[in-house]
Amino acid sequence: MNQGRRAIIAIDAMGGDHGPDVVVPGALAALGPDSPYDIAFYGDQEAVGRVLAQQDASGLPVQVRHCSQDIAMGESPAAAIRSRKDSPIVRAMTDQKAGEVDAVVSAGSTGAMVAASLIILGRLQGVDRPAIGTVIPTLAGQSLLLDAGANLQCSVDHLVTFARMGRIYAREILGVESPRVGLLNIGGEPGKGTDVLVETHARLAEGDAAFVGNVEGNQVLQGGCDVIVADGFTGNNTLKLLEGFALFMANLARSPELPDELRASLPPILKYLQQHFSYEVYGGAALLGVNGISIIAHGRSSAWAITNAVKVAWQQVEKRLPERLAVSDS
Repeated sequence: MNQGRRAIIAIDAMGGDHGPDVVVPGALAALGPDSPYDIAFYGDQEAVGRVLAQQDASGLPVQVRHCSQDIAMGESPAAAIRSRKDSPIVRAMTDQKAGEVDAVVSAGSTGAMVAASLIILGRLQGVDRPAIGTVIPTLAGQSLLLDAGANLQCSVDHLVTFARMGRIYAREILGVESPRVGLLNIGGEPGKGTDVLVETHARLAEGDAAFVGNVEGNQVLQGGCDVIVADGFTGNNTLKLLEGFALFMANLARSPELPDELRASLPPILKYLQQHFSYEVYGGAALLGVNGISIIAHGRSSAWAITNAVKVAWQQVEKRLPERLAVSDS
């Protein structure tokens, strides 16, 4: 954080399925009269200004930085980063690189956020592949799952680095004093899984005292570890399955096949799932390993999800997370 000014969190006001109509109110809800940070909305000034005029934003530390372009969800991320330099994601990342803002939050294209973070911010020393880390609920509280989709294929070195970064995140952001690390695999034995997973298990078991071993899919929600390491393909599918479980329960409650006596017992369960299993609760996922703070919110984000994503960004600014991740962790 630049010590010569207040912290500024940059928001892609045009991102997500709903654009400024949802993003702007959601970000404003994360502010207050004594907020320790400002918000800078990046996007079409007229569209953002229209929504701001409908909100009670008087006295709030807010600014708008006009952008004349945008990145569509279907565009090639790398090509869009190079050709749409006046889009919110590129402008905000460029300003973070220049030290003018301290974090970027977007519900827009995940690919564009990852590409912009890599191309503009760059990697932290010692990190070959950044990872998307997302918080998931467990019976014991919370766990960090990474990678949740940035890298479909990973080497042993990548997974070992994910474990190190995840442990630091869990300690600094989730408040776990001694985070336990698990490796997502198809069995608990050290010899299970692919050659990469077998070697990763050996490396972590040898050099990481907090390593609890392999974690099977049916153990993810039990809370046996604080950090769950996986390649992006496996991690993303695991995350989508967890998100789909809450949707399944909601649809089950409306099913005409469900007996009335069971339907009557579901509302409190559904409320609990909404409060703990919805992506909205956790706001956004962090791209860990880049030289800055990059928060990727869900494309379907509600205002509440955006509010929580801004709070996640501030936590990382306050804890100076990139600096912590760049320091070797024993």
